[in-house]
Amino acid sequence: MSPGYTITNALAVADARQDVLDQTLSNRIIEFESGSANLTSIGKAILDEMATAMRRINTPAIRLIGHTDNAGNRQSNLELSLARANAVRSYLVDKGIPATSLSTSGAGPDSPISSNDTPAGRAQNRRIEFRFAE
Repeated sequence: MSPGYTITNALAVADARQDVLDQTLSNRIIEFESGSANLTSIGKAILDEMATAMRRINTPAIRLIGHTDNAGNRQSNLELSLARANAVRSYLVDKGIPATSLSTSGAGPDSPISSNDTPAGRAQNRRIEFRFAE
């Protein structure tokens, strides 16, 4: 009888470029006017910083993923999350980021990062994620 062997490869390589994006966003939320895809001045200021960070890492292909809380109709939230991701894309393109580098999707309320049971949790769930396209 031969002995059994188990090999587990748990190698994980962190992408320093993702760290640059995450640190620039710095746990802040890109703000929109309530119930719309119109960016607030605070949201635009954060996106100005994100555009600078994206240029610093040579503008790789990035997915912009819109999220909402679970208040209201799910289909409306899916549409709003996509509209917000598209608004971020348009803003970044206007700031010189190549349109071909940016793709969008809307996740609606399907991937919360906090509880939707409190106003603070719902606010955290309304967000835009910047992820490298695969």
